[in-house]
Amino acid sequence: MACHTGAEKAERAAFPQAAQCTVCHNAADWKAPAIPSQRVYQQRDFVVFSHARHVTTGKVACVACHGEVTKADAVTAEVEHTMKSCMACHKERGASNACNVCHELGQ
Repeated sequence: MACHTGAEKAERAAFPQAAQCTVCHNAADWKAPAIPSQRVYQQRDFVVFSHARHVTTGKVACVACHGEVTKADAVTAEVEHTMKSCMACHKERGASNACNVCHELGQ
């Protein structure tokens, strides 16, 4: 939460500046590029996803969607983000699987 501001309260989590990364990480220890500058997870443009909506409910921890990134040497896509996996997660947590929950209808 300290690195990706807005992850708890905004629709999107911000990407940290390089200076923020080096507070905890020694860039000399990383392979090129020294500081990751690319999103690992990207939702399709027809998917509506809100970090705030997922995190503030208290039902979804960051690791559920991102894996154990705090324990990894490099951040990679560890968790599958497909309609099937999202719907399974919603079912498991008792969240709605109605189409308009994750999709803007009429696009």
